[in-house]
This record gives sequence, structure tokens and C-alpha cells, in this order.
Amino acid sequence: MDNPASTDRDWVTLLRENSRTGGSHEASWQVPKGVRWQFRAGRAILSAPVLRDKLLYVTEIHGAVYALDADSGRPRWTRQLPNWIHSTPSISGNTLLFGCDGGKVHCLARYTGKTIWESATRGQVWSSPVVRDETVFFGSADGRFYAVEHKTGKPRWTQPLGGRICASAYAAEKHVYFGCGDGKVYALDASSGRIEWSTPTGDGIDSTPAVVDDMVLVGSEDFFFYALDAGTGAVRWKFETKLGISSSPAASKDVVYFGSKDKNIYALDIRTGKLRWKTFAGSAITSPPVISEPVVAVSAQGPVLCLDTASGQVLWRAGLGSGLQSAPVLAGGRIYLASQNGMVYALE
Repeated sequence: MDNPASTDRDWVTLLRENSRTGGSHEASWQVPKGVRWQFRAGRAILSAPVLRDKLLYVTEIHGAVYALDADSGRPRWTRQLPNWIHSTPSISGNTLLFGCDGGKVHCLARYTGKTIWESATRGQVWSSPVVRDETVFFGSADGRFYAVEHKTGKPRWTQPLGGRICASAYAAEKHVYFGCGDGKVYALDASSGRIEWSTPTGDGIDSTPAVVDDMVLVGSEDFFFYALDAGTGAVRWKFETKLGISSSPAASKDVVYFGSKDKNIYALDIRTGKLRWKTFAGSAITSPPVISEPVVAVSAQGPVLCLDTASGQVLWRAGLGSGLQSAPVLAGGRIYLASQNGMVYALE
């Protein structure tokens, strides 16, 4: 893939890298002792930060983009764009890519913030762009899925579908997988955009899939978490929670982790769908969990929780005010967090 995390100190897209494993898999995890630094962006942050080469990139809802020094929190550069941003950025090479509510995907030079290209759609782009084989894949609220050239932003193909697309995609070697507002999970041919299969669920899908062992793992607002055959779309198994699932899954070894609006965090066996454990978090979980063995961390719309991956026991929690909705970044022995009150934190 074109944007792998080269070291445990990199976290280059939603759930760390295109494989959507959701974790750094560092040798050990230690409880943070305190706040190393904090930075006030000024407005709400609904997207997750990304990290490469000791630069932490943050997009703020009112259109500001920040490149912060990961050690000090001081801005290296700031860019103000005219439209709101819900999209989590992706780093590929020396570029930073993200969507905006004005219907564009922006490609910036990540060391300067200068625009390299813009690609327009007819609706809001909340999904995080995914780069593979020099192609950028993303969906839009206009009900279309797009593939553009990474270097230029020129269109390669567009596929119209049956509903708005807010979730990010999983780009495999030959196929792109994602959920849609029409309640279906789609597999498109990566080179042409042709629909290979579509599998209906009972409601819209905001969860970004992971693909593990030839299975597409994804949650739906119909209260079910699904494992679909990556080749055919057939349902291998599904697991019911008590409310909708917009939390994207993170997978590690033979376990998949996700949150539900029923206020629980779940760990399921990937092969069978059997429950390993569930832990009550106290508030709806809409952000994806992330993994740094032996813990799984998740923002619970207030505190961030770190749980034991084997048992689900809460090992540590930090209350940093209300509105922690985006996924944390666990890298280099630190936890980076962005909040709806406009604060960015580095815990160490």
C-alpha cells in the first residue's frame, strides 16, 4: 500500500494505516503520567489526528489545518480553508489528503501546507481518503464513489450508488470495500469501479470496514456487526448489539474490537463471531478503538479508556473534559487526543 506506517511512531490514516488493524503493536504499554503538552485549536475537532516524522496533523471543523510538533505541540504551519472539515486526514509520501464539507478532497504538501491539487464532488466528503497503487479512493455525500490519480487529482473513475457515503473505504489489491447510506456493503473493482458485489444490511453504514482473513468486518446502524466473505459478500456471521454501530472496527490477531451506541465495547472472535468480552463504557461509543498491545483504547465522548485486550478490564481512564469523539493516536509511548472543545493533548 502507498501509505504504510513506517515505524511505531507513525500513524498515517484512520486506525493507523490502510490495513485498519488499528494499532501500533508496540512491545509494551505504560500508563501515562500526565500531559506533556496541550494546544488550543479554537474550534471543535471531530476528525482524528494523524502522525508522521514527529508532525501531528489536525483538522478543525471550521476549516483550519494544523501541523504540530509532536514533541512540543507548537505549530509548524497552519492553513485556513473556506469549508468545514469532518474528514480524518491521510498521509501518503509527502502529501496530506482530506475531504471537506464543500465537496472537495484537498491534497496538501505536508511540510508546508501548500495546495498540490483539489478534486471536486457534488456533496460533502466526510470519509478519509485511502491511497493504494497511486490511486486515491473516497466516497461523497452525493452518493458516488471516486478514484483519482494521487499525483494530479485527475479522475480515474466514478461509480454512482444508492446513498450518501460517509464511511472510509478499505482498499485491497484488486477491490475496494465500503459501506453506504443505502444500507449496503459494496465491493468495487479497484481498476474500473465496477460493482463486484453488494450485501444489504438493515440500515445505513457509517462504520469503516476492516478486511481480515478474507472477511470484511463492519458494523451497521441496524444494531448488527457483520463478517462478510470478501470474495462473494455472503454473510459468514453477524453479532447483535442493542443499538446502532457507527464505530469502525480494529482487528488484532484473531479478535475484532468495536464500540456500539449501546455504550459497550465488544471483542469478538474473528472466525466465529463469538463474544470474547464486552465492557460498559458509560456513554455511546461512536469512535473506533485503537490497539497498542496489550491494551485497546477508545474515546467515550468524555473520558478515554484503556482496556486489557484479553479480558476487557479497564486499566486506565483519563477525563479531559467533554467531547472526546475522535479516535486517539497511540504512538511512541504517547497518546494524542483531539476534542470537540478544540483542544489537542499529548499524554505521556
